[in-house]
Amino acid sequence: MGDFVIYLWGTPAVADLGRKAQALAAAGFTVVDWEPDALDVLSRHGLRGMVHKPALETVRQIAGHPALWGYHCGDEPYPEEAFAAVAAQFDQIRQADPEHPTFLNMLSTAGHFLRTYMEVTRPDILSFDFYQWWWGSDRYFEKLEQFREAALAAGVPLGNCLETNADPYHGHRQYLDDNAAKLRQSVYTNLAYGVTMIEWFNSGLVFEEGAGELTPSGRDIATLNGELRQLGPVLAGLQSRDVYHTAPLPKGTREAPTEYWVHLLADGPGPGVVQGMFQDGEGVDYMLVANRDYRHAQSVAVRLQSKWLGIAPWHEPRKFSYHVEQFRRDTGEWVLIDSSSFVGFTFVVGAGDGELFRIGTAVG
Repeated sequence: MGDFVIYLWGTPAVADLGRKAQALAAAGFTVVDWEPDALDVLSRHGLRGMVHKPALETVRQIAGHPALWGYHCGDEPYPEEAFAAVAAQFDQIRQADPEHPTFLNMLSTAGHFLRTYMEVTRPDILSFDFYQWWWGSDRYFEKLEQFREAALAAGVPLGNCLETNADPYHGHRQYLDDNAAKLRQSVYTNLAYGVTMIEWFNSGLVFEEGAGELTPSGRDIATLNGELRQLGPVLAGLQSRDVYHTAPLPKGTREAPTEYWVHLLADGPGPGVVQGMFQDGEGVDYMLVANRDYRHAQSVAVRLQSKWLGIAPWHEPRKFSYHVEQFRRDTGEWVLIDSSSFVGFTFVVGAGDGELFRIGTAVG
């Protein structure tokens, strides 16, 4: 997929395509639903288009357009017998345009259903939806675990649909006081799991009806999109290696083993944190820590120990020195953490928020 994607399902009901594209760009989206014969409009606003279920002739005509992102081939296919038709559609589009991804969103059903989908269709991207603020958070992290594992096994990017308003009632339209914090928690916990395509569902809750102005929830999303625009170029180049949680452990998750080289201790009144570990192409380590608690900030102590600790009882642990930097979302710069980085460090992660670190190592 290459770039980090911030996608919106649907577009505001604005007749003027230039004004529509301008509103979408101002809200921080990077990929939007668009008609194939109007892609030139997107080019003028730095956006790329998701074209829905195109005819093969259309695919051939637009394959070289610089504003084309890819092809939307459907949503939540069911039952498993439907996968063969999806696979055929993917193959036909790939033959006509091998350079742009095919996209389809899956149900959050895992197990045999998900394995069959991956084997039959061999998707370019694994996308799914699980709306924790509408459906309940009990299985939220369990689903992230399952779909991350499936995406890694297939070697494809992982995308996830997030609700655009945290109100589970009133048609999802009432603006709750904790809306911004809940959406923030969804974004940063997804990032810790290696998600590189954040999908907001849907535009009818982001923009005022029949207009290009943002709703209160839409303004929350625009703020988060601005942060994703800073983080995305870094995260898109990383490979997810491990994901661990601090106690109390959500269903389907695990804590870091004793011998793991980075350990977290979260000090807060509620849920703990999730620790996503990554590496770049040069083997440099990164850690994204997301606060599962959307109500309270948490102080986090990080303990760094030998990467060789516990490899085997007859191996002498090797001593490492560590060079730790923290990513600043406001400037897009890395800032050195100079507080005992060779042993460990502490930081505070805001309510529902996340922090990204780069950890250089050298054998001491």
